[in-house]
Amino acid sequence: MTVWFGRWQHCLGKTAVILCFILCALPVGMMTVLLTPPGQSPDEPAHMARAEGLLHGGILAVRKTDTDANTGKPEPITGVKVDWGLFQASFGMITEIDNRPVVTQQDLAAARAQISDHHKFFANLPNTATYFPAAYIPATLGLALGVAVKASPLVCFTIARFCMLAAFLGLGVLALRIAAFGEAVLLAVLLLPMTLFLASTLNEDGVLIAMVCVACAALTRGTRGWRVLGLVMFALFLGSKPPYILLLGAFLLPLFGAGFWVRVRDAAVACVPVLLWVVLISAFVVVPFGKPPYHPGPLYAGDHSVLMDHTDPAANLHILLAQPSRFFTLPWHTLSLFGMDKIHEMVGVLGVLQISLPEGYREAWYVAGALALAGVMFVRRPVAAPGVALVSFAWISGLVLLTYWLMMIVFYLNWSNVGIDFIDGMQGRYSLPLLPFLLLAVPGVRARIALPPLVPALPVIALGVVDIGYLPIKLVWNYYLH
Repeated sequence: MTVWFGRWQHCLGKTAVILCFILCALPVGMMTVLLTPPGQSPDEPAHMARAEGLLHGGILAVRKTDTDANTGKPEPITGVKVDWGLFQASFGMITEIDNRPVVTQQDLAAARAQISDHHKFFANLPNTATYFPAAYIPATLGLALGVAVKASPLVCFTIARFCMLAAFLGLGVLALRIAAFGEAVLLAVLLLPMTLFLASTLNEDGVLIAMVCVACAALTRGTRGWRVLGLVMFALFLGSKPPYILLLGAFLLPLFGAGFWVRVRDAAVACVPVLLWVVLISAFVVVPFGKPPYHPGPLYAGDHSVLMDHTDPAANLHILLAQPSRFFTLPWHTLSLFGMDKIHEMVGVLGVLQISLPEGYREAWYVAGALALAGVMFVRRPVAAPGVALVSFAWISGLVLLTYWLMMIVFYLNWSNVGIDFIDGMQGRYSLPLLPFLLLAVPGVRARIALPPLVPALPVIALGVVDIGYLPIKLVWNYYLH
């Protein structure tokens, strides 16, 4: 009986979870790399430019002044020098048919016929120029390989996508391997359609989400060595996403355990390079985002007839400070308007937010994710005293909610038109890095028989198997059948 139970545990253990991850993610990722037209991932040309700029030493973007083609006035821009041919390939060739982007035979032939043009030009990248470049290194290596073998721009672009996918898969395997518990939750985050789609393009978010999974997996080990690894991974993530910095508080757990001040010191040390990077980009890189001309919104106290063409963080901060309750009423109002849309986008609204997945399919993912999270209670793991578990639950839940609130405030300041009465720019995918931290909030339960890691992951794996066929078909249907 004991031998049979041991074999059962082994077959349903960590190795099985890792194999299922590879078997589900690899084919979906490879097909997504090949089927998604260039430029049909969020901000993909800008990400391409950031990755390609590293080949020319563009670690830190450059801010300078240019002339606005529409107004003739000087305006600040920020970016890096990039290869013209490779940058143009990242936009792809598409034709609008029935209000959707379609790749025709002529588009495909034109994309393949693009010739290499290696002259450098300055690409304005007000969104990606501020990101720490670590997550772009796989794409940069892919582009370097393509250029070295004299591949066409489209082939170079495709190689870079494959390199980003390989980095994501490697980090995903690492996260699942080192996790002491919660593999099902990590697997759910890694196999979400939105995660896989991002990981298979030049958008850095897929790699960043996998980095967060590694950080949270390291935290489950509960030792200083693993916590340091988690802090390194999370600090690299914060270099691109500073508004998530409050989540460094997760590395202080357990709050009342031995070595608390050592954990505080480690988190503070990890915070220093992030803050230095923020100061550096604020001083030399950040510029206001350009916008189509607009009149200020109803919360603006000045002249509403004036036309604006940029964001203005100072003006929006003044609006918030004039009535401090807006720090809370604006996020609440925005969630009441768009909250369900953002939840749907977490599962997957693919392309540039134009390929929606069916409601029943999204609900199946909600259920699978909830079961994976509930399963964390019953797997083999350290079980804390009820008081300690309650404190950890409240601490992690509070950090996640505060982080989301801070993200919304940052988007109101840096992205929203001046004076509008809601927060613009938030996307569902921005919540994905929050999800791995939830496994740290779930208390353990003493059970006579602990669940093997594979069992709570079974619904997620079932959906992952479905996605092997479903997601590529969805891409083909939207981009190629017309």
